Formats: sequence, structure tokens, C-alpha cells
Amino acid sequence: MTLREPSAIADGWDAHASDYTRLFSPLTGHIARSMVAIVADRLPPHPRILDIACGPGDLSVAAAQMCAERGGGSVLATDLSLVMVETTAHALSAIAADTRCDVRDGQALDLDDAGFDVAFSCFGIFLFPDRLAAWRSAANALRPGGFLVTSVWRGPEFNELASVQMGPFMSALPSRLTEPKPRASWAGLSTAEGLILEVTETAPFRDAEIHVVDATLVVPSASAMWRGLEGNPITGALISRCTSDEKEVAKKSVIAAFEERTGGSNLPFLLKASCHVLVARRIE
Repeated sequence: MTLREPSAIADGWDAHASDYTRLFSPLTGHIARSMVAIVADRLPPHPRILDIACGPGDLSVAAAQMCAERGGGSVLATDLSLVMVETTAHALSAIAADTRCDVRDGQALDLDDAGFDVAFSCFGIFLFPDRLAAWRSAANALRPGGFLVTSVWRGPEFNELASVQMGPFMSALPSRLTEPKPRASWAGLSTAEGLILEVTETAPFRDAEIHVVDATLVVPSASAMWRGLEGNPITGALISRCTSDEKEVAKKSVIAAFEERTGGSNLPFLLKASCHVLVARRIE
């Protein structure tokens, strides 16, 4: 396992790893398993698999289980967060498959053993500061004809995870942080057309296709959802810019809005979530 250079982004995901695994991994894990299933029949019997931004390891585990069932293959799990990599390594230790976990920047994987049959990124690359470099890095890691499989959230019109969760959150923050209204850096990828266009124009990919995968996020309570927002490196960055009084006002407002949705305190918070899964082939 390689060591990483100091990074504020990596530190943020290190700190969020425990909450992410507990609150959000049941949702993203379902989608990760769907991603593996979508492409499984197109892979060789003993595939070489790369997981970019592996998070707590749900996709790597699904991929390793597939390799174990096939009697061969390998999985390389990578993430900028050391804690995420360690979490993944622990999860993979119970599977009888050839696996490795490395701390690597997906924007510059720098792999000596490129030639993977498939590169997965489950809600990873779309959040990278330099996505274009990451699409190219993924392509460079693949053999000719290999597959890229990645997931991106759909827009709020299809996705309560964006509308019901983020609407009250953004409304509760001080106007100095939300005016003009910030636009998610990945907003252009929330449509199938935008995602296909960026990936195929940036890197040598073709035959792109989109699959819609739906799921439901279940969080134990409205207050647990607030903790998830506070700990997430992206939404947490906005909260960190609040004064202590502003943060307390926002917290009360957001929890109240969430509890109105759930019907009371300490009740499960359910949100429908929808994403696009892109499958594209590296040009031979």
C-alpha cells in the first residue's frame, strides 16, 4: 500500500469515511453491485479490474466476489483517502481473490501495469477537481477494447437526493454563501448527453451507453442526515464558512425541514435516488 502526499481533499474524505460507510454505503453499494452486473458478461473469464475512488470498497468487494466465483481475475482498488483504502482492504480480506489496495490519485494513476479489462468509478471521478485528466488517466489504464464504467447522480427533477436533501440545506445557509446560487461542478454531467459528451470528447472512448439505476437512501433520522452533510467534504465546506450562530440556525432549520418530511423526530429519512451509469469502450 503506497503512502500519499498531504492533501486537504484526502483529509476531508478520511474524516468522513466512517459516516459515509455507515450512512451512505448501503445506497452506493447497491449501485456499485449494479455497475458490476451491467458489464459482467462483457468481461473475459478472469478479468483485470481497476476501481478508481473506491471509497469504502463496495464495488471492489462485488468485483472480487465475481472473480472468486469465476476462479480467477484480479482487483486493484485505489483512492486518495488512506482511510477509505484501509476500509476497502479490510472488506476484501475475507474474499478469496487476488486483490490489492493502493493510495493513488485518480487524476494521475501512474500505473506501470496498465492493461485492465475494466475501470470502474462509482461516484468518484465526477467529483474530481480535474475530471478531464481523470477520464484520460482511466483510459490509459485500460487495454484497447477495455471498458470504463462510471456513475453520476441525475438532476433534481429525477432525484430526491438532490431536491429534498439539498433544497432545505441551501435555503438554510446565509445568503452570502448562496448568492449567486452555486452550481455543482458536475451539473453538466447529470444528463446522459452531457456525461457521454464529456467522456468521449476528452478521452479515447466510444460506443458509450447509459443505464439508469434507481435506489432509496435510508438514514436513521433527520439529525443523522445533518451529520452526514456536515461531515461531507463538499457540503461541509459550506457549513465551515458559517459563524457558530449561523451554523446553529442552519442546523435547526434543516433538521426541522427533514423532520417534517419524516413525520417526526428520530424517524427514518427516506429519499429516492437516481443515477446514470455510463459504459464506454476504449478505442482500440
